Amino acid sequence: MLFAIYYEMTPERRDEVLKRFQKFGDAAPKGMKVVGNWLSVTLLEGWSIVEANDIADLGKLFQSWTDLNVNHITPVFDEDAAHRFLSANKK
Repeated sequence: MLFAIYYEMTPERRDEVLKRFQKFGDAAPKGMKVVGNWLSVTLLEGWSIVEANDIADLGKLFQSWTDLNVNHITPVFDEDAAHRFLSANKK
């Protein structure tokens, strides 16, 4: 399952967040794949797409960031899955 993550950093915590990111990167737990990461030009917000079969794996990844960031995590599906979903639900 794919998840879209939007995270926010406060200016006071930004440098600490970036330092931790440089140290640990986006290392995902076994069984999970980070599709991509993007940061805003201000370095105060970012976006990630991750693939995880177990929601607990996603929790493990973000557990070490909740002390610094506000993380908004939303299950999503790609365009092909959206077309299948819409086709299956036509009335």
